[in-house]
Order: sequence, then structure tokens, then C-alpha cells
Amino acid sequence: MALRLTTGVSGRALALAVTLLAAAAVWAGVVAPLRDWYQDRAETLRRQEAVARRMAALVETLPALRGEAEAVAHDGLSGGATDSGEDSPLLPGESDALAAAHLQQRIDDLAAKAGVRVNTEEILPGQPSGDLHAVPVRLTMTAPYQAFVTLLLSLARSGIPMVADEILLRGRADVARNTDTPVDASLTVTSYRAAKADTR
Repeated sequence: MALRLTTGVSGRALALAVTLLAAAAVWAGVVAPLRDWYQDRAETLRRQEAVARRMAALVETLPALRGEAEAVAHDGLSGGATDSGEDSPLLPGESDALAAAHLQQRIDDLAAKAGVRVNTEEILPGQPSGDLHAVPVRLTMTAPYQAFVTLLLSLARSGIPMVADEILLRGRADVARNTDTPVDASLTVTSYRAAKADTR
């Protein structure tokens, strides 16, 4: 039995519906994914270009930063530093042991002024860092929370820069409301000396 196709208005409507359905299928299966892929790719390229511009800007600042670092290192290594190290951004001492002893004394002085009792001090192995040598000291202490914060500020503002990290605090839960609450703290304080041939 032969299949009879619908003619007239009904046939044209059916043909239009089939055409629209085919167009929708092509759009959903081909055009829309391609458009989304193009938009994603364009966004990726924009981000890569932005990163490239930022990196180029950072690279342009490197010569100036190197010059500043060399100037600071030169000032630290020059004869302008006093024996006490107060006028130099570096620890005095020809070895890590001597520099660490000076660092411990500085920490003890600042802790006493802040009202902090240092329990233990441990000199950790020094590490070379370019033209400098890192000298770390590990500390444990007990103090009111506010006094401990005052000590951290004093370390940061010291004439000989000191970096405090690996900070661990133990205390009651109300320390945020009562700054007089005592806390047990441990931290590592690191400062730097000029790299010498003797790195003991």
C-alpha cells in the first residue's frame, strides 16, 4: 500500500514543523556547543592575556628591586654598622652561634619590656639565603594575650628586623574578649646576618 503524503495547508504546516524541528536539532547539537566553546576559549584567552600583562609588569620592576636589595645588603656589609648592631639591619657576629646569642639577647630585652616570660629558647640550624644567613631561634613563653601581641609588634618594629612564624597559641576560649587571659605560645623568630666564610 503506497504511503500518501499530506497535501494542502496541512502538508505545508507539517513540512514547516519538520523543518523547524530539524533546525532546532542542528542548533542544539552543533551551533550551541560551538558558540559555548568559542565563548569559553575567548574568556580563557582574555585571562591568559591579563596574566601575561601582570607578569610583564612584574618583570619590569625586577631591576629596581634588585638595585634596592643590593643597596640594603651593601649598607649592611659596610663599616657603617656598630658593634651592637643597632645601626645595622643585620645581626652582628662572625658565626651563627654569635649572631644567635645576640638575637636571643634582643628577644629577651623586648620580651621583658612587653611583660612576657620566656620559658625556653632553642637555637635552630642556620640557613644560607643569598648574601645573607638566616639565624632562627625557637621560643616557648607564657604571657597575657595582649602582652604577647605587644611582643610580636616589638619584634616587627625592631631595628634589626625579626620575622616571627610557626606561631602556636594555647589558652582559654575567652581570650578574644579578655586580653588579660594568659596564653602558652611557641614561635620561631628569624633574623639575618651577613654571610661570611665562617658559617658555623
